[in-house]
Parts: sequence; structure tokens; C-alpha cells
Amino acid sequence: MAYQPQAIRAPKIERLSLRSWMEGYNSTLDVGRTPQKGLVGATNVLVYQDGTVGPRPSLVKYGQTPPGTILGEVGEFLNSTTLEKWLITVQNISGTTKVTISKDGGAWIVVDGKTYDNTAACHFVQIDDKVLVMNGVDNLSFFNIPTQLVVPFVALATPTIPTIVATGLSGTTYTYYYTITANSTVGETAAAPIASKQVSLVRGAWDTTTNFLTISWAAVPSAQSYNIYMGETADAQFLIASAITGLTYKDDGTASKDVTRTAPIADTTAGPKVTRGTVINGQVFLTGDADNPRYVRYGGSGNSALDFSPYGGGGWVEIGRGTKEFPVVVKPFRTGQGTPTPMVICRGTNGSGKRYTMTSASVTVGDEIIPYFDVKEDNGQDGTDSPDGVVSYRDSLWYPSRGGFKTTGTRPQLQNILSTNTVSETIQPDVVNLNILAMNECVGLAYDGRIYWALPVGSTTNNQVWVLDLDRDGAWMLPFNISADWMNLYEDNSGITHHLILQNNTIFELTDSQATMDNGLPFPTNITAGQLRFSEDGEEWATVTRVTFVFLRPRGTINVAVSGKTEDASLATVGTDSFSTVSTAVGWGEAAWSVLPWSTTLQVPISYGNSREKIPIEIEEDMNWVTWSVDSTEANTSYQLSDVIVEYVKIGLLDSDG
Repeated sequence: MAYQPQAIRAPKIERLSLRSWMEGYNSTLDVGRTPQKGLVGATNVLVYQDGTVGPRPSLVKYGQTPPGTILGEVGEFLNSTTLEKWLITVQNISGTTKVTISKDGGAWIVVDGKTYDNTAACHFVQIDDKVLVMNGVDNLSFFNIPTQLVVPFVALATPTIPTIVATGLSGTTYTYYYTITANSTVGETAAAPIASKQVSLVRGAWDTTTNFLTISWAAVPSAQSYNIYMGETADAQFLIASAITGLTYKDDGTASKDVTRTAPIADTTAGPKVTRGTVINGQVFLTGDADNPRYVRYGGSGNSALDFSPYGGGGWVEIGRGTKEFPVVVKPFRTGQGTPTPMVICRGTNGSGKRYTMTSASVTVGDEIIPYFDVKEDNGQDGTDSPDGVVSYRDSLWYPSRGGFKTTGTRPQLQNILSTNTVSETIQPDVVNLNILAMNECVGLAYDGRIYWALPVGSTTNNQVWVLDLDRDGAWMLPFNISADWMNLYEDNSGITHHLILQNNTIFELTDSQATMDNGLPFPTNITAGQLRFSEDGEEWATVTRVTFVFLRPRGTINVAVSGKTEDASLATVGTDSFSTVSTAVGWGEAAWSVLPWSTTLQVPISYGNSREKIPIEIEEDMNWVTWSVDSTEANTSYQLSDVIVEYVKIGLLDSDG
């Protein structure tokens, strides 16, 4: 009897399709525990669309070469009359340092009116038609936008010691101490030497018509008015009268002491020496006072916006007195109850720091209403060593801290408490490599759903840019191998926004107008996956037959590789391929026009690749796990990795695996 042979069933080929890397770069987990939507290598690439990955934008020189060395920030200001937008810097030009301005990348214009320290880094903040110039060394000055001149604050002379004449108070039972200050249009002098007077009655018991002291003083040239301070001891005088236009004052005991304002020890008529400023609700807040590092100074409102004296609505508050915290930056924020308020972020030791809120308040003493800022310590111990790295974006603050990158939310419905969270858990090994001593150089910027930080990674200068992509599940992508002394956004007068980067005294734009080229030189890209296993416990083996890479609109030369654990090696490369795609000239209506819209490119793209390109690599290898990588090293390379498809047949456990 003849038997008919039975057909042998072909082994089942399974497919593992990876098509999204929304979890971005992850260095915290071991490569064997990296999620399929994560990457263990992401050099010079970004996440796009719904999880595709491709090269970052390139650096292209923007505008004309600066005539000197740029010190610190590259800022932007708006001429409210003409609505023109300009760039502003301070540059050391052949040993003379002045403000310089430029419009739309045009020639730099050197502005007269004041020279600055030749090495101090500068910051800017605009208030009305003035741009404050701050470097922590020179006294405050401002660039006057309508006249295009720098206006320095002019210091008044410190008043001489006042004279005091007593009426109806002969005796020596009590002693009162008085000093005066002079006010300019923008500030207040240091206090005059203290004068004292002995009297027979305590001040609260004076008869206003028969018991009083007359304080007189000499005129201070160019002074607008004067303030009077009084105290019961020689080391503490408090404001009792302000904006006095004459040269005498009658103290009859009725004026209450403003205990929030002591006699100043430093002059602000020349402008304080500060490093950074913020405008909140039309009011200027200044930090980094060289003479009083714990002070947060604030100006008045309206026409008194640059008046930092008490009589003009300005003044100062001392933050963290008696602690190890020092204020480094002020940002517009909210209290835990949702009330808008200035938020002060401090630098401390060991990266602890603190945050304080400044709430406008007032107190009534007798018939006088005394306004002041009520300072309260916020919950948490999260400060920063990087004042220029604090980014206010999407109702939250984002900033590097010694323990990682933090975000403080502003949602009052969460138990009326500001909640601070760490957002860098997936990159903590990289955070450890940051040079703490150089974190003051860090610069942050938010743009188009992403936050960019220029950081000193094992360096004394910013040598890398890291990206937190808020539009794509908070994915980290790093590093960009870009050095950046400063970053800012500039909207030119045609309405195009430019992401500018200051590098080695040259201003570049981060743009898609070129592919994988920084200043004309190619930069490499790399995408590397973690270990892909064939069972949950990672013990099962499989015969990997093919790995297919799918690219969207590839252009240039792209290299792919597949590696993993085989029977012969714990890590072996089992397949590679290098290929170049063919580019097609762009015409009206072609795909590239929608890829690079008019508003985000400086140059019209000259070519594009096929819309979808599959690169299969035949493997036929027994493997315990597999990983893959995509690399490029040449200029004009563009792609988006869309899919990686791994085809395999499970074969169970192998004896050689133990």
C-alpha cells in the first residue's frame, strides 16, 4: 500500500513593526530595558510628525558679521512707532564697548551715548520705548529707541548732614536720629550722614503746634525732591516723608514710619548695577545687584517705570535674608491660589535654592496707606544655577536644577499648590555630566512646542543643545553637537521668525533651508534602538530573516546596520547597507513645497526624495535579540525614519544559551 507524504507546514513568519519613537532618547534604562518607542542614541536628530525621526535643522549664517565681539545676549526690541523689529547687542569694537543694533540682518549700527566694561556680559529688557542695558558692572543705562542714543543715569551728589532745631522740646531724655536722601527722575541717593537730636518728650506725646523738630539741609544740584528717614537708634532709620520739594521739613510726630523702607546705603540715581531684568504688568524688576546681591529692585508704574526710589513707586525687597539663597531671576507667574505675581527664583548651595512670590500689598498706619511687596516663600526647594535657562512656557516654568530639569505648574485647581516635578528622569546619566560650575552660562528658549537648552556638558562653555519636545509626549532628543553662547528668537520685518544662535561671535539661524550642514560643513546623525527581544522574559531565540527600514522623502547618503546576539557572539553585526537616493527637481505642487512652508525656510528647496523608500536587509541569522541603527555623515542628507520592520521565526530556547 502506498502512503501519500504529508505536506510540511511552513514556519510562521512573525513581524515586529516599529513606527513611532515618541518616547525619544533614554539613557537611564539599560539597553535591554529600553522601550520600543525609545532610543539609546539620538545624535543631531529630532522627533517629527507622530514619532518619525530625522536630522535636526542646520546652522546657516544670519546677517552681516558683527564689527566687534558680542558680550552676552543677542536681544530683540520693537520700535512702537514704526513697528520695526531690531536686534540689539553690546560689542567690544577695538577696545571700545558700545551698544550696536541691526535690522533684518543688515549692517550693524554703533550707538553713541555711553561706553561699557570691555568684558562683562550684557542683558536687555524693553520697557516702553527704552531698552535697559545691564551687565552687573556698569550702572544701569538705557537705549532710547526713538533717538537711537544710549542714555546713562546721572548720579546726584550725596546730601550733606542735615541740621536739626528743636521747638518746645528742650531736654535730653530721648534721642532721635535723622537722615535725608535726594531723588532724581530715576532713583535715590545714598543716605546723608546721620544727625541726632535729644528731646524731653517721647515722639508720640508731642503737641503738633508747640512740640516739633525742624530738619534743614543744603540743596543737591539737579535733585527733584528729598526723602526723610528717622529712627530711635543710630543704625536703623525708616522713611517718614518723601517727595519733599523744599529744603526743610517739620517733624511734629504725626508721620508714621514705613518699616518696609530703611535708609538706602547705595545710590540708585546713577542706576543700580544689575545683571538681569524682567517686565511684569508694565513694572520693571531687577536682579543681580552688585552692591546688594539679595535685593530685587523694582521700578514704579507708568511714567515712573524707571524710577527705583520709594517716592516714585519703586523700591526694593530683600530676598532670603539670613539664608544661603540669592535671587537670580524674576519671572511672571502665579501664586498657589492662581493670583498673578512675580516669582523670584534663587540660587543656593548644593542646587537646593528656593522660590519666592512677591505680592502687591499695603498697610495703613494712621492716615497713611503704605504700599509694599509681600514676599512669601514658595513650597519646595527647587532653585537654579541657570537664570538664563529659566523658560516660561505654556503656563509653567521650565528650568535646569542641580537634581535635574524641573517644571513648576500653575494650575490652581490642584489643591491650590504649585506643583514642581522633575522632567529629566529618562536622561539622568546625561544630567550628571553637566558642569555645575558653568551652569550660569546655560541659555533656554521655547519655540514651536519644543524647549531648547544650550548646556555645558563636561565643558566650561555651552557645547551641546538638548531639546525637550512638549508636543510629542515630552520626548528628550540629545545631543545637538552645537556650541551656543546665546539663543534667541527674532521676528524680522517680513514676519518670519528666526531661531538664532550665537556661536564664536557669529550669528547663525537654525533652519531647514539646508540639510545636515552647519556653516557649510557636514554634521553626522545617528539613531540607535535598544534591544528588541522575542519574548517577554528575553529568553526565546528567533531566526531573523529580514529587517526593513522605511524612510520618508530620503535624500543623500544614509547608512543602516543591524546587530544583536548570535550563537557565535554576544554582539555581532549581521547586516549593513549604504545607499544614496535619487533626487528629483522640485516643481510647483510637488511634495517638497508642503514639507518646507514659506514661513519656515530661507531658501527654496532644490530637490526632494521619493515619498517612501524601503531598504530591506536580508539576515537569516539565529538571534536572541536584535538592535539597529541609522547613520549619516555627508552634507545634504535628509530623511525621516518612518518604520523599522523586523521579520523572524521563533525557534524557542537554544542549548548554547545555557
